Amino acid sequence: MSPTPPTTRIDRVGVIGRGYVGSAVVSVLEDVADVRFHDPAVDGSAPLEVLARWADALFVCVPTPRGPDGRADTRTVMAVMAELARLETTAAILLKSTVPPGTCAAITARHPTLHLAFNPEFLRERHHLADARAPHRIVLGWSPRPPEAPPLRDLFARRFPDVPLVELSSGEAELMKVASNAFFGVKVSFANELRELATQLGLDWEPVRQALVLDPRIGDAHLRVPGPDGAVGFGGACLPKDMAGLVQFAEDSGVDLEVVAAALRANTRRRPDSD
Repeated sequence: MSPTPPTTRIDRVGVIGRGYVGSAVVSVLEDVADVRFHDPAVDGSAPLEVLARWADALFVCVPTPRGPDGRADTRTVMAVMAELARLETTAAILLKSTVPPGTCAAITARHPTLHLAFNPEFLRERHHLADARAPHRIVLGWSPRPPEAPPLRDLFARRFPDVPLVELSSGEAELMKVASNAFFGVKVSFANELRELATQLGLDWEPVRQALVLDPRIGDAHLRVPGPDGAVGFGGACLPKDMAGLVQFAEDSGVDLEVVAAALRANTRRRPDSD
C-alpha cells in the first residue's frame, strides 16, 4: 500500500551528500526552502535520522564511482535507501546520483514505502553552481508516479518558474542522463579525430570548428579541443565513468553500443588517465 505524503508543500529540504552535486542543490534550493544536509565529511552535518524525520523532501547526492569492471558502483546509494526505509521516512526522496536504468525500480521493489523519484543533474564540475542556477530543464523520473508529485512540481516551479519540467518514468530518466553524457563524450572524440586530421593536412581546426557550429543542428558544446583543462580527450568525474557504465549496462542487456564504445576507446588512447 502506498504511504500518504506528509505535506502539500515542500518547505524543508534535506540533502544527503555534499560534494559538488549536493553543494549545488543546497545553493539553489535555499532560496525557496529551509535546507539542511547530511555528510559526515563536512562541518555542520545533521544526523541522518534527524534529517529523515525533519525533511519534506530528501535529495540523495552520493557517489556512484566506476567499478573495476566499468559498471557503476551503486552500493552507497543502496545503503542510503535501505537506511531511509529503516528510519521510516515519509519525505519525498529524489535520487540525483547517476545510476544505471532500472535502479530506482529495483529500489522501489525492495523498499516500497519510499516515495522515490529520479532527478538527474546536468552540471559541469567546474561550473556546477552556475549551471545549477540556470538549468535547461528539470527532469523528474517517477518510480512509479508517487502521490507527492504536486508538491515536487510546486517546489521546482517556485525556484525555476520558466524552466521546462520533463516528467518520465524513472528508467527513462536514468537512461536520458547517461545518454546525455555519452553524446557529449562522442562529440569530444569526434572533434579530436577531426583536429588530428586537420593537423596532418597542415590545417587549423579552430576556424573549421567555428564554421561548423554556425549550423544549429551541430551545436558548439564539446567541439573545442583541447578542452578547458588544456588536455585532449575528456576526463573529469562524469563522462568516462558514465560512458563505461552505459557500455557495460548495454552489454548486459544484449546490446552492443558500438559508437559509444569506440568513442571511449579513442579517448583512452588519447588520455590514458581517464580510464
